[in-house]
Amino acid sequence: MFARDKVMARFVAVAIGMPLVFTLVALALQLSWRSELPRPIATHWGPAGGPDGFGTWWTILALTAGVGFGLPLLVVATTLPALRRGARGMAYRFMAAFSAGMGAYFATLTTGLLAIQRGLDDAANAPAVHVPVFVAFGVGIGVGFLGWWGQPRQHASRPHATRPDALDLANGERAVWMGRASLSRPVRVLLLSFAAIMVALAVWVWVIGDLATGVIATSGMLFALTAVAMFTQFHARVDETGLAVVSAVGWPRIEIPVADVADVTTSEVNGFGEFGGYGFRWVPGAIGIITRNGNALRVRRRDGRTVVATLDDAETAAALLRAYARRAGAPGTE
Repeated sequence: MFARDKVMARFVAVAIGMPLVFTLVALALQLSWRSELPRPIATHWGPAGGPDGFGTWWTILALTAGVGFGLPLLVVATTLPALRRGARGMAYRFMAAFSAGMGAYFATLTTGLLAIQRGLDDAANAPAVHVPVFVAFGVGIGVGFLGWWGQPRQHASRPHATRPDALDLANGERAVWMGRASLSRPVRVLLLSFAAIMVALAVWVWVIGDLATGVIATSGMLFALTAVAMFTQFHARVDETGLAVVSAVGWPRIEIPVADVADVTTSEVNGFGEFGGYGFRWVPGAIGIITRNGNALRVRRRDGRTVVATLDDAETAAALLRAYARRAGAPGTE
């Protein structure tokens, strides 16, 4: 119990406490410099190094507060519930360190952008941003490492793992289970909307732009369409040959022969907490097809690697795969 409380306490301290301190200090400094800043301030720098975008001073404060408070809350909201249920692993430790590092980076960067404008009459005379950017990058990396090492080691574990009873298949009897793993409808609509915008942008650029810009826009469009097609929906099948999970366009594809199955379980999955996101994911020792939070099929191969898929009716898929693995004499499936 003490170890669990220590993990969660350190997670909260790193994921919220560290970026909160940097954000509050940054806001205090930025507010104290208000009278020393030009009106308007520079808010964007072009490729040549000089300012090319301007705005009011409070936009930087709003940006600092939005990212500094919003990102840690997002990280905690998506990972802490799984930690409280008993989940453990490197991904949770990384997410806290990521929150700390990004919070420190952004607070340092926005403060640096104002610092180089103090005392100027005209923001157009502001120097290049190379120094603030490099300083912020160094601070972010350093704080991220401190956040990582400030947390206890976590051995990967999953809450409420269940080993369903194998289906009772008679000798020679065959059964097939088919299911799918799909992103939720709101996420699918969002991705399709993004893809549509990319298509419209590519067409618009070809009409009014030059060849190079058109090629870049078309490449972005093709990448967006490919990503949506590859990671929006997966089809799964369990039969006497084993488990196959394949994207709607045919790749990525995961196949686990029944003779390679060492163990089959189901348990809850948190996409951000365990895999750092959704879609086709990889973390050390595991591959995930993660389309949502919730119950998932977990198959451990004989070499120790694990495949995790958030399938509809994962319990039935696990029971059938255990039956075929037991028939094949796989250890751990009796």
